[in-house]
Amino acid sequence: MSETSAGSLRARLIFASVVGVVAAMALAGVFIGNLYRIHTTDRYQAELDHHLSELVALVEVDLAGRLHVRKPLSDPQFLVTHSGLYWQIDAEAQRLQSSSLANLRLGTVADGDWRDGLAGDQPVRQRSLRVVVKGRPMIVTIASARRLLDDQVELFRPDLTLSMGVVGLLLLAGAIAVVHFGLAPVRRLSEDVDRLRKGEARRLDDEVPSEFVPVITRFNALLEGQEQLITRARTEAGNLAHNLRTPLALAIDEAEQLRLAGQIETSDFLLSQCAAMKMHIDYHLGRASAAGTRGAGTMTEVEPLVREIVGAMRRLHADRPMRVTIDLPPDLHLSCDRGDLGEILSNLIDNAFKWASGHVIVSGGADFVEVRDDGHGIPVSQRDRAVDVGTRLDPSAPGTGLGLAATADLLRFYQGGLELDDAVEGGLRARACL
Repeated sequence: MSETSAGSLRARLIFASVVGVVAAMALAGVFIGNLYRIHTTDRYQAELDHHLSELVALVEVDLAGRLHVRKPLSDPQFLVTHSGLYWQIDAEAQRLQSSSLANLRLGTVADGDWRDGLAGDQPVRQRSLRVVVKGRPMIVTIASARRLLDDQVELFRPDLTLSMGVVGLLLLAGAIAVVHFGLAPVRRLSEDVDRLRKGEARRLDDEVPSEFVPVITRFNALLEGQEQLITRARTEAGNLAHNLRTPLALAIDEAEQLRLAGQIETSDFLLSQCAAMKMHIDYHLGRASAAGTRGAGTMTEVEPLVREIVGAMRRLHADRPMRVTIDLPPDLHLSCDRGDLGEILSNLIDNAFKWASGHVIVSGGADFVEVRDDGHGIPVSQRDRAVDVGTRLDPSAPGTGLGLAATADLLRFYQGGLELDDAVEGGLRARACL
């Protein structure tokens, strides 16, 4: 399974990091945007307060009691029609306005607070003060169009979005780096398990983060227990073989003595029964050995083993010159004990050498090895019998009838099976699936 598949811990952590960073950046963008608007509004109002104080200082009353503004305010926008910066002075029977107001008028509520108002149909932010200049009461109003503030905020938005995007990408990169670094022990543990399966190690390395120590300790204890069980099983199998074969040898010797004594019929019967007993003992001891091996977690490289077996078969069947084609993927490994795989392949290749006309092909894939020949094959009606213990389809050919049966049983121990079918070359295709 891929490291970043949907169900992997890495994918989940990265997904959670992406969601967290995106949510944090969105909230931070909203917060900073509002903070900037508040700051900009305060700055605008502080500037307008400065203009309001300046306007009050420039108001004069002439001898006739009329109001005048001694000179234009310092910001030239007060002179540009509908520029967005306005002032207005209301006194009894007199009103003065900035050139920017033109034919517009500001409403006034002289309480000194900042309020939203209108200059014509243009929304403004304004403040009005009631003052007295040389005994003349008046209301002085300063205002700024809301669009000036909104435009300033909108100009900031692209910069804010870009900045938050860059920060978000940096945070995501940091989160991915943290996930990669944090999961390094998991990757190393996976590599240790692979080495264990290939037989390159007998225990998992216990130099791991403290969170993994209990798991590794228990797993290693499980491996030790399994190894002890395997050793005990093989020891018991060896003891059983010794305890059975010794009496069997004595029985065979006694049967030979009967033959010498002239009791040929009785001797032949006993010898045939002893041969059957020996065959079953060998068969079931082989099964016991495979059962002890199963689950040991080993990987076997196939091609060198096949070449070794083919070399042995060429010597064993020296009287039958055979062309052998080995078509295996490079570096093919199968999850099987080397001894068990050797027995499986030996049985299949030996059968192919016996029955092939002149060509044997050994090929394989990720979870199988198959042996084909160009002989006469096995009729479909007899293929089920071919894997029965002791069955010999052709009694004239050498053999015990255990090869395919033992192979099928070994494969069952590895949760696999033996498939017999027609080969494209005309003979039998025997596929060992693991």
